[in-house]
Amino acid sequence: MKHLIKTTALLTGSNVVARFTVMCFYVILARAMLVSDYGLFRYLITLSVVFSVAFTGFPIALTKFIGEDKSNKKNIAEYLTNSSIMMLIVFSVMIIITISSQASKLYLGLLLFGLLVENFYLGFIRGLLNYVKLAGFQLVENLIQLVILVVSFILLKQINFSYAVIFFSISPFLSLIIFEIMKPELKFCFYASEEKIKKITKYAILVTLGSVGWTIMFSINTIFLKYFYNTEQVGYYSVGVTIAQVFTFLPMAIYTIMLPKVAGLKDKSQLQKPLTLAVLGSLFISILGLIFLLMLMKPIIMIIFGERYIPTLAVILPLSLGQISISLHQIYSSVWQGLGKPIIPTINISVAAILNVILSYFLTRSYGILGASISNAITSFIALISTVIIFYSKWKTLSKD
Repeated sequence: MKHLIKTTALLTGSNVVARFTVMCFYVILARAMLVSDYGLFRYLITLSVVFSVAFTGFPIALTKFIGEDKSNKKNIAEYLTNSSIMMLIVFSVMIIITISSQASKLYLGLLLFGLLVENFYLGFIRGLLNYVKLAGFQLVENLIQLVILVVSFILLKQINFSYAVIFFSISPFLSLIIFEIMKPELKFCFYASEEKIKKITKYAILVTLGSVGWTIMFSINTIFLKYFYNTEQVGYYSVGVTIAQVFTFLPMAIYTIMLPKVAGLKDKSQLQKPLTLAVLGSLFISILGLIFLLMLMKPIIMIIFGERYIPTLAVILPLSLGQISISLHQIYSSVWQGLGKPIIPTINISVAAILNVILSYFLTRSYGILGASISNAITSFIALISTVIIFYSKWKTLSKD
């Protein structure tokens, strides 16, 4: 328990710093661009996330199977190799699709590459439970983005849209290189295993179906805003989403280590107490943070983003409540994945996504960014409540497996 608290605190601290740096990146970008250009940048990121769903199941499968037996180096190399093969195949298909169907094909291709590298490496180091790399990988990635952005702005006195996309996309690869130079762990075998590919793909498909639901859940609001209004509204909404990310710091640390921990746990009856404490602790800290944010949200937006983003004030509360709900939901989802039952969170988030599509269509069309954020909050809360009910109703069966 002490080790779990210590590592959770380490990852939480790194998440705080990493999120702060990425927030600084978006703040500078938002200030340096027109609201419409900033909205377009965030819109393209949303599109890349939508396309990346096709390969996001494989890194989670990698985490699951490496987490089951971290001592077997031969197995790790085989899982690493075969997961990489499948990811590259799916990535190639996605590149062909984006090139043939999107006007911003180069931008999307670059952003997809960045997501491919980031997801792959995080899945690998998460399975190994390498806390140093888990704490540092995204932090270094964000620092690379921030440094290049600041230097570019100082030297060039402006931020070129294409240039921003390029260095944003390659930063995960640069971070990977830095950490592998420090301590090499990426070791591949020289053959594909049909057995491993089938095992990985079977698990990944179930996770990917959940990722589809997850992506729809958190992309549809942005897409509807762009469809019914314009990229300026997307910019306001995106700033609210960025601020609400503060509520992911602790839960992200917990669910990052939960999946491989649960996968390697022999006695599942030991799971309930630390899980309950983690959820209640996250909820308590989130409530305190929400009170603080609501008291200071106007000066925070004014100081950090500037007066032109004042319309964002309308969405801070619902987006924050939605983020708190879905972050707690992710903790339970990582437990299900570690137990080898990804179909449960897949169904749960897919139902919530369908509800959000329906609700967001009417609310966003009628009330703009406020309607989009309310839809997000309601459906995220439904997802949390349903997963809690399912988990504790099945606990006796789970603890005996």
